[in-house]
Formats: sequence, structure tokens, C-alpha cells
Amino acid sequence: MLPSHFDDDTWLVELPGLRWDEADARRARHRTPDLGLDVLTAVDEDETWIYATAPPPTWKEIGGAAGLLTRRLDIDRDALPGFRHRRLQVLLTVGDLDDGARQSWHYTSQTDIPAAVEDEFNRWFDEEHLPQLAAVEGTVSAARYRTDGAPRYLAAYDLTEREVQGGPAWRAAITTPWRDRIHHEFVAPRRLMLSRLP
Repeated sequence: MLPSHFDDDTWLVELPGLRWDEADARRARHRTPDLGLDVLTAVDEDETWIYATAPPPTWKEIGGAAGLLTRRLDIDRDALPGFRHRRLQVLLTVGDLDDGARQSWHYTSQTDIPAAVEDEFNRWFDEEHLPQLAAVEGTVSAARYRTDGAPRYLAAYDLTEREVQGGPAWRAAITTPWRDRIHHEFVAPRRLMLSRLP
């Protein structure tokens, strides 16, 4: 479970082609008691996400995200050709992240953006988009991150029900002229609904 503070390093480890269940998540947490793990599985495809938080010395000791997989979780990295990992830098949070981490549904949106419109993209996200989606009933917390990989931007929303995302209030919150203008600039956007594994 992600802590409410982000003084430590937080990594996102994405495992395409691998669908974990509750037993896998419990085993991973048992093998990494010094790390904060939030384990989720994609709803409509085989993919597992792990948000992992630890003090920097711990990351150095285990060899970063790759070491987490191979040394701590005993996963053959060669068997996961789509394995990705990115360090997350928090840009904005809205709502109670601790309460959000207790919700079953986690919706994500990620994209790259051309440098020429990056400043406007960040203003739109901070001033309009994230706050409006965070205000939708059923959105418990929302956060956006800059990553050290690709896609460079990631937004995540913890929801009480899966149907919150895409429902009438959600659609109304994203239907704005500013969003329409910026959305055309997205580079390789990806959206994914995940279910949190207890």
C-alpha cells in the first residue's frame, strides 16, 4: 500500500503478460517486508502492476526495480520481455491517498506530450483535469506523476466502484474545450483499469 508521503523512492513496475492473484500479492508482500507494495492486476488484460516504495538505500541494496523482481520476488526477468519500470515523481495529489489505497479500483491514464505544449498540458492537468475528476463522486483520491521513462506522465484515480470511471459525472468532468484542445496532442496514450489485490 502506498504511503501518504512520498519522501522515499516510489517505483512503478509493470508486468505485461502476467496476471497475479491474491495469493501472489500476499507472497510478494511477505518476501519484501521492508518495502511498501501496492499490487494490482489489470481488469481486461493480463498485466500486473506493482507500486513499490522504499528508502533509497534499500533500493540500492536490492538493485532497483530489476533486483526487486529477480532477487526478492524470484521472477525470471527474461520470461517477461515486456517488463517495464519507472521511478515516479509526484506532481499533484488530491484526496486522501491512504483511503484511496484501500479502494478496489485503480484507473490510470498515461501519455507522452510534445515539448511545445508540455507547459500548457501541465497547467490543464493541474488546474482543470485532475481536480475535476477528483471531485467526481466515487473518486477517493487522484494523483499525477512525472516518470523517468515512457510514457512520461501518469495519472491514477482510486475509485469506490469501477463504474465511476466513464459514468455520467466522469464524462461531464472531462468534456471541456481545454481538454479537447490538449487531448489531440497526446502521444501514445494508454488507459488501464486495475483491481487492487488485498
